[in-house]
Amino acid sequence: MFDDLSKFDDYIDQLAELVFQRIITKYGDIYPLNFVTDREEILVSELARLNTALNMLEERQEYEKCAIVKNRIRNIENILKKGDL
Repeated sequence: MFDDLSKFDDYIDQLAELVFQRIITKYGDIYPLNFVTDREEILVSELARLNTALNMLEERQEYEKCAIVKNRIRNIENILKKGDL
């Protein structure tokens, strides 16, 4: 279905955004979860989570998963660098 990982990452990003929007539409502000609404903050926190996951995968020598996570990290870093928020 997906020829490369970047298309898959884009698909996952779009799907996550749609799910998030539906939750907000259905339930409104989900206090006490209090989601961050600033896209830059969301990307930075995702970057931190992915770096933690990458370290764990490297320790377990799961290199195929590392490649996927590194690609996602690279995509987020490029978005932050470009300022496409």
